[in-house]
Amino acid sequence: MSQMHILYKSFALREGKYSKDHRRQHKDKNLRLHNRQMAWILLATLLVMATEASELARSWERAEISLEKWKRINALEENNLYLSIHINSTHLRILQERTVLYEFTSKREEGGIHMLVLNERTASVMASRRFRTYQPSEGKNLRDSLEALQPGRVVIVVGLPDFLTFLSPEGEDALVRMGARMLPRVSTGEAWAMAAVTGSPPHRATADLSRGKVIAEAVATREYKRPARSLFLEMTLERAPRDRGCSWHEEAELKDQAEFCRSYEGYRDLCSCGRPLVPARRPRPPPIPMAEEIPVAIVTANKPFHLYRLLRNLGDVAGSGETRVLVVVDGPHLETLHLARLFGVEVAVHSPQGLPGENTRTNMNIAFALYSVFNRWPHVNKAILLEDDLLLAPDILSYFHQTAWLLTRDPTLYLVSAFGQNSYPSTACDPTTLLRADMYPQYGWMTCRRWATQVLPDWVPAGSGVDWDWWLYTEGVRRGLQAVVPEVSRTAHAGAAGAHVTGWEQHHYFDPRLINYRPHVQLRNVHRLLADNYSEWFEDEIRRATKIQLRSHPCHYNIIPKKKPGPFVLYVGVGSRADDDNSFFFMQACLGTDEQEVKEIYEGVLTFRVRPFSHAYAHDRTQARSQDLAAQDPVNATLETAKARSLGCEKESHVLYIVGCPLSKYCKYSAGTSDWIAPSESFRKEADRVTMMRKTAGDLRTMRIRLTPKSASEEFNLTNFQDISRRGTG
Repeated sequence: MSQMHILYKSFALREGKYSKDHRRQHKDKNLRLHNRQMAWILLATLLVMATEASELARSWERAEISLEKWKRINALEENNLYLSIHINSTHLRILQERTVLYEFTSKREEGGIHMLVLNERTASVMASRRFRTYQPSEGKNLRDSLEALQPGRVVIVVGLPDFLTFLSPEGEDALVRMGARMLPRVSTGEAWAMAAVTGSPPHRATADLSRGKVIAEAVATREYKRPARSLFLEMTLERAPRDRGCSWHEEAELKDQAEFCRSYEGYRDLCSCGRPLVPARRPRPPPIPMAEEIPVAIVTANKPFHLYRLLRNLGDVAGSGETRVLVVVDGPHLETLHLARLFGVEVAVHSPQGLPGENTRTNMNIAFALYSVFNRWPHVNKAILLEDDLLLAPDILSYFHQTAWLLTRDPTLYLVSAFGQNSYPSTACDPTTLLRADMYPQYGWMTCRRWATQVLPDWVPAGSGVDWDWWLYTEGVRRGLQAVVPEVSRTAHAGAAGAHVTGWEQHHYFDPRLINYRPHVQLRNVHRLLADNYSEWFEDEIRRATKIQLRSHPCHYNIIPKKKPGPFVLYVGVGSRADDDNSFFFMQACLGTDEQEVKEIYEGVLTFRVRPFSHAYAHDRTQARSQDLAAQDPVNATLETAKARSLGCEKESHVLYIVGCPLSKYCKYSAGTSDWIAPSESFRKEADRVTMMRKTAGDLRTMRIRLTPKSASEEFNLTNFQDISRRGTG
């Protein structure tokens, strides 16, 4: 081994030994450093943990709540109502927390207003109403319902798309007076909702809409022609400290009425704290001559607001103090039964047959009413049937008692009707005049036990799809019997947008009709209604009547000759009751009566007391003078309107007989087919056009279009819309 190699190896050995020692020393040093670092970290951790523990302890100390404080918080939560409204195009749901208070679902996108009235302390539902404001006539009903509420109630009003079209100025004004600020800027197809509390001024017992308080209001805007958007509105309001009470609630005699008023809403003076209407204490109306007892059967289902209006109306009619009343209810509806009990009338509850909305339901309830009234009082031979959505003339009971003997004497009569089919300002005038005609029972009528016994076994079958009144009118069931009808009606239909009468029909055909407004009417020539007497008198009338011819289209001039007293007769081409040539329709349309079908016909002849058609008495603009009255009493408003529409008719109107030939036996008094007027196709189309213009004159159809906003301010204030509402010009 060389010396060099030995030196290297020796150096390497010494170097290796040094490296191991150094590494050992370095490792020990690092370990000591690490231990010191860990010690510091541990110390820091312990300090942090100690701090956190201290903070946590202090937070628990702060979280500790006294029993008294917990009670105050709990009381605060219990003292609030938490309400929410959920809307989409076909569904509405209103909740109190998680409890569903009201729900509505439609298979179609039907608009309209929904109103829910809640107790201000318990949030119990006191009233719920639906107004089909996508049809005419419902806006004024909404106004009347809002005006009928008591002070302090929570009211939720929801508009589903599209509710604006026929909301009407009356309906919109009532909501604006309640405090609706967004409503005048809501556009067509948008959902809207509002919650408010009704208020009252000092010294007033009923609600004043303008003194209420709005809790919340919202609208779900949408662009024109885009689908409607959903709306969600949530609100909290403080419960009233106590239930609304009136001083008279403590009277023992009025405990039942007080309980009713604590449970239900919308009855205005029945529940007023000031001077409540107490049915048992009402002044007894004057008596009328009665040769026999004739009870009244009122047919109803679940429309207690209508029933209340009718019972109150009937209680003001002369002779009602001596008249028994039976309310026939289709199902055990508690509110309706309680209301009937307050008015002291007897009740019969019918077990419903058929599904809601089907005509079987109404058909069978009418039959049950007819059976029940004669079964309840076996000694009576006649009965009056009224439906709950009628308004009554002040002489309706006198009218029936003056004519009742006709049903006893004449077996060819089966009823006396209170409703005149042609009772319009341009085709009727004299409330003392009665007519004899083929007519079905409708809108208030009197019949006899003899006929009821015959017809009940042949009643319209369940599920037939036919309405009961049409069934009874068919020749096979009616057996050729006739009816006595008034020239001027003793009832008015006021059930807008119902199951059988749409808002369109109510507005265009029922609202313009006349009802007798005179309290004491002595009917003339009642004996003339007996079959032989009427036939002889009527033939003499046709024989002596002045024959008239049409110079031009009868919708555009007064067809009655001047300075001649009449009666007048016009012969038109009618081969059968079907009126295939529309000759009767043509003349009914031009004269301003109900042209939908031929009714009140006697031996092929229609009878009218005509005067020239005028918009001044044919439409609602004559009702302007009674707008304030309408909000307080729809019955008196209707009578005042009828009075205004009738002014001057005695001097202006003349009797006109329209004879259908060869249908009528009285065609023999014509000069032959040359006298028989048959309207051309162009004449019939013109009659259609004129009729539609007359009926829609003055109608307001509201429509607003949402525009793209030009600024944030415009969008925020909802002023980005265009109002394209239009009114019929007539």
